[in-house]
Amino acid sequence: MARTAVARSTAKPAKRPSRKPIKKTVTTRTSADRQARPATRQRSKPTRSKLALAVSNRNLTRRSRRLVYLTSGLVVLVVGIMMMIVIAQTRIAENQMQIDKIESQISAERDRYNSLRLERSSLREPARLVANARAIGMQPGVGTDFTSVDPYTVAAVLVSTGGVDAELLDATENPFETYGEFKATVGGQP
Repeated sequence: MARTAVARSTAKPAKRPSRKPIKKTVTTRTSADRQARPATRQRSKPTRSKLALAVSNRNLTRRSRRLVYLTSGLVVLVVGIMMMIVIAQTRIAENQMQIDKIESQISAERDRYNSLRLERSSLREPARLVANARAIGMQPGVGTDFTSVDPYTVAAVLVSTGGVDAELLDATENPFETYGEFKATVGGQP
């Protein structure tokens, strides 16, 4: 096959037979001749002058230029849109990578928080606190003693420190006297 292709490409093109210009004869016909042979009349292409060909070629060139400009404009537009899509996809991918990084940091900090909570709960465990207190010589309390203080003494201390007005101390009513009555009306509920 390669040989035939080479042979064909090296072969000289056949010469075209030269055409001799056809001489046209002009005949005049009468209306009777035209009516007698309407079916045999051949319509030939109208011959175009050189000026008509030049004008049509120029229009053709303008049309082809317009077509080239339009096509190249569309190609540039399509390529621009594709580039914008690629840039947008790249930005989305970058943002997604940042979101993934932040989410992994959040997950690591949550794990750290949970481990610190576990450590805190083990440090606050009552049995551990008792063991540490005994290790430094502390002992549990044996009991509690309450000391009663006269309300007038408390009021005098408060007045001397500026905590209570002196007018309030002169009141002879006991605020707890009505407490029992109040609890009886409420039914003992808080």
